[in-house]
Amino acid sequence: MTRLYRCYPRIPGARRGKPGHWSYVPSPQLHGRWDNADLFDSWYFSRSAMGAVAESFYNKQRWIPEVFLTPAGHARALAVFEYDDNKPLLDLDDAAVLAELGVRPSQIVVQDLTTTQELARRIFARASQDHAGISWWSSQLPSENSVLLWGADSQPPQGLRLVGIEQLSVDHPAVIDAASRLFRVLG
Repeated sequence: MTRLYRCYPRIPGARRGKPGHWSYVPSPQLHGRWDNADLFDSWYFSRSAMGAVAESFYNKQRWIPEVFLTPAGHARALAVFEYDDNKPLLDLDDAAVLAELGVRPSQIVVQDLTTTQELARRIFARASQDHAGISWWSSQLPSENSVLLWGADSQPPQGLRLVGIEQLSVDHPAVIDAASRLFRVLG
């Protein structure tokens, strides 16, 4: 069992699969590092709460209370999951995997969607039968791991189970830790 975390703009009372619910993914997905909407839904996570916060809010230099609110004033949330990893993740932090794929580490972290999305197409074609998705090091905090689970038909990936929802604020421990590690001003 693997623990995974995802930040999202929570709207109390949102229906399953709709904006504001933990199970919502926009369609089509086009702007994420590994997105290939014609092949799969991209379910992005972190292996730590701090990593999820860092990936979600890194672009803000000052983390004031409003950063953790939706435009409608609802608190953003951290969804906590357990994932029954009956299929492993393809580890893009493994030199042997990268050599087998014929890619360099810089091709994993590059901020160029043409490069990463094309690589995702190749990986999906090659590995989706034996793997549930991929993992790689966070571009914001390289000591943390990010995860992409492949999904289909706007449904959460098989084996993914919600175990909790935590309201984010400047007082949340993961926010405090991420702000410290990213050298962000908090409050």
